[in-house]
Amino acid sequence: MADSDPLLEAARFGDEGAWAEIVRALGPRVVGYARAKGIADPEDLMQEVFLAAAQRIGSFEGSYSDFRSWVFAIAHHRIVDEYRRRARTPQLVPVDAIAHTAPSSGAGPVELVIAREDVVSSVRALDGLSPIERDVVLLRVVAELSSEEVGSILSKRPGTIRVMQSRALEKLKRVVQEQ
Repeated sequence: MADSDPLLEAARFGDEGAWAEIVRALGPRVVGYARAKGIADPEDLMQEVFLAAAQRIGSFEGSYSDFRSWVFAIAHHRIVDEYRRRARTPQLVPVDAIAHTAPSSGAGPVELVIAREDVVSSVRALDGLSPIERDVVLLRVVAELSSEEVGSILSKRPGTIRVMQSRALEKLKRVVQEQ
């Protein structure tokens, strides 16, 4: 692995400090993604995701960016599994349980929706999107993944992801302007 990241290599060899740094960097974004997707216990999901990543890091190859995408692919699959469990055993998650997710930089329409003080309005604005559009927006904004990375997770072409993101942002912009 000539292009391997030193932090990933340290984590691969059991360096707890390296794992702690990775979790500090990616954990809040995984939690934010899970919250925005309506997961009742997003911190628990984050722990499951990093446990799965730790168990399989020996087979992972790639850069830190690839690793970040891989972590969000694990999170996405865990969320899909959670939705399947809910379908078998319905549970209601109150909108008030979904916490605020702060944007990392910039303040475009989607960041304004996510960063609003009124969490209920933010969630309702995201609810105006189709499930796939919501996934695209959350993975692009909350997880800060590229179109290529999101496409890989959702099994879509990067161009399709960009079109979906554009349409979703237009919908969110209209919602923000109406509020």
